[in-house]
Amino acid sequence: MIAVLRRFAHRRTLAVIASLVLLIGASLGLAIYSEARHDAQVRQSAAVQAHILADSVSAALAFNDLPAIQQYTAALRANPDIVAVGVYDDKGRIVAAYGPETDPMRDEGAGGPFIALRVPVAENGVPLGTVYFRQRTDTLMIRTLRYGGAGLLVVMATLMLAVMALDARALGRTNRRLREEIVERERAEAALRQSQKMEAVGRLTGGIAHDFNNMLAVILGNLELLMRRYPEADPKLLRFVSSSLDAGKRAATLTQRLLAFSRRQPLDPKAVDVGKSVADLSELLARTLGEGIAIETVRTAGLWRAHVDAGQLETAIVNLAVNARDAMPDGGKLTIETANAYLDRTYAQSQDEVTPGQYVMVAVSDTGTGMTPEVQEKVFEPFFTTKPPGLGTGLGLSQVHGFIKQSGGHISLYSEAGHGTSIKLYLPRSGEDTEAFPPEPPRRAVSDRRHQTVLVVDDEAGVRDFAAEALVELGYDVLSAGDADQAMRLVEDNGEIHILLTDVVMPGKSGRELADAVHRLRPAMHVLYMTGYTQNAIVHNGVLDTGTHLITKPFTVGQLEEELEALDAG
Repeated sequence: MIAVLRRFAHRRTLAVIASLVLLIGASLGLAIYSEARHDAQVRQSAAVQAHILADSVSAALAFNDLPAIQQYTAALRANPDIVAVGVYDDKGRIVAAYGPETDPMRDEGAGGPFIALRVPVAENGVPLGTVYFRQRTDTLMIRTLRYGGAGLLVVMATLMLAVMALDARALGRTNRRLREEIVERERAEAALRQSQKMEAVGRLTGGIAHDFNNMLAVILGNLELLMRRYPEADPKLLRFVSSSLDAGKRAATLTQRLLAFSRRQPLDPKAVDVGKSVADLSELLARTLGEGIAIETVRTAGLWRAHVDAGQLETAIVNLAVNARDAMPDGGKLTIETANAYLDRTYAQSQDEVTPGQYVMVAVSDTGTGMTPEVQEKVFEPFFTTKPPGLGTGLGLSQVHGFIKQSGGHISLYSEAGHGTSIKLYLPRSGEDTEAFPPEPPRRAVSDRRHQTVLVVDDEAGVRDFAAEALVELGYDVLSAGDADQAMRLVEDNGEIHILLTDVVMPGKSGRELADAVHRLRPAMHVLYMTGYTQNAIVHNGVLDTGTHLITKPFTVGQLEEELEALDAG
């Protein structure tokens, strides 16, 4: 072992010496090259000054103007590096000079290292004399000292780098592991903060959604019944009612978007042909976006089916298209592309909440104003918007993000300011080969419903009364109860109840517990749940239980009619 260590130490010493020799050699070579360049520049400067002097005294020599010649030579005294200057006529006689010698050419060897130049003076090709120019250069000591400091630094750096290089590989591995751990920890902390934020928003939204939607159901329901039953009323009154209905629907949409962002909305995913859904939306988008926006759809052949809630997917695509339109105020092009995609493990590990596997990709791209990196970091946050006040709630993209994440998918965004934006939705691939189309429910005449009795159960009297009135409007017979116990007594006493319309969240027994008890007594009875918000009773992991029918408050008479007819079709 000692011999091995000694051999290793010997090789390390040789490596250090070799590195030192190479670096010093390279440094000396660089110094010699730099000095040669410096000397060339000095010589060029001296030559320029000598030629300038020759050009300046040519006329004076031609006219034998001695004062002018002396004035020119004396002007060079300002340069301390010039040792001597002499001006000679065409006979070789000195005309003017300065320096320690009376004849600079004759005493050329004095004064240490220098550059000596002789430049002929001529006027129109006629020789007039010679200019002698001698300039001092640096001594060997000065030249050595010029690079001494740099050389010392090179030697020290060489020694330090040579020693550090021995452990560089191990240090590099350690640093890489440390960086990876830091990145992973930061990602985990960011995911935890996002999860805590989502949980907080979800609890807040869920806490108010149930009561808020119950109140909206009463308000909107009664306003709708008023318009249906009194269509010939004063137009001004009907206009007021219609305006109130619109405001109430916007409030309901706001609550629904908050539930979508916090991933608390009930989803009903099925096998969906995404390409067909996009094609069906094209006409709607053309009307919605206006003539200034050109729409192009690109569909890949052999497109897989996605496991997703079709209605919510269409809402997400419309949201993205409307945002794209707002980013193209002067018109532009909107491209909706569908394709099969595979997200590998490497990519999934670099993202939050992404599972490797097969996906159906929907890309919505525009040629609009694009986003800055600062905007991109906040674009999926709730209530963040770049639109002027009153033109956006800041919940559109956050709703899309929440829906995609709740569906087990992934969303990515790429944007460049001034060049447009592309948002890609990755939807989980369905394991079913065919799209699940619910059968079209046959529309029944009012007379066909008279033999149908619906039991309405809700602890909110206002909601219960509206639902009863709406059912009467649709031609059903109606019984109502304020809680599960009262409803069970009616079921036990009345064998002609065909449909149970019950709220999910009620004091005492929940709507799900009531439905289970009713089915034990009347297995053939249909059940339709209604709720302003539900989390666990009939929804698990954000998905409706199989075979469950649900209508979300607030709802219209028309929506209630469709859901009731879907019960018979199912």
